[in-house]
Amino acid sequence: MYKILGADQREYGPVTADQLRQWITEGRANSQTMIQGPDSTEWKPLSSFAEFAGVMPAAAAAPVVGAPTSYAGIGGAQPKVPTYLWQSIVVTACCCLPFGIAAIVFAAQVNSKLAAGDVQGAMDSSRKAKMWCWIAFGLGVVSNLAFVAMSFFAKSFER
Repeated sequence: MYKILGADQREYGPVTADQLRQWITEGRANSQTMIQGPDSTEWKPLSSFAEFAGVMPAAAAAPVVGAPTSYAGIGGAQPKVPTYLWQSIVVTACCCLPFGIAAIVFAAQVNSKLAAGDVQGAMDSSRKAKMWCWIAFGLGVVSNLAFVAMSFFAKSFER
């Protein structure tokens, strides 16, 4: 029985060798899919298991050097993770500069972490970018309202 590490960083299994061969032929698993062999706790690429070499397409039998293994799980598709970059830029320009910059920094990290295969890190950066966008927006609204109120009261005392 084998365990599989999916693109969503979840463990699937136990899966029999026959089920795993079926997933390979369906394209749900490939040579870079990380699996644990029977009686093992170490994650290895599927291509390192000789018992599946005959099922793999010839071009995909060897792992691609430097390819991210996080995407090579079930389905092999890259997950969609929102960056919140344009929202970060808007709140920086219109609302609250210091907190907007923090949002931009985290938003800029999302795509680079995805490219490196760090799906969990990309999702974490996305959450932080969203959080800092909301903080910048909220503080920007409060500070702008306070400025308007102070301007109104200052003019009322001038008379």
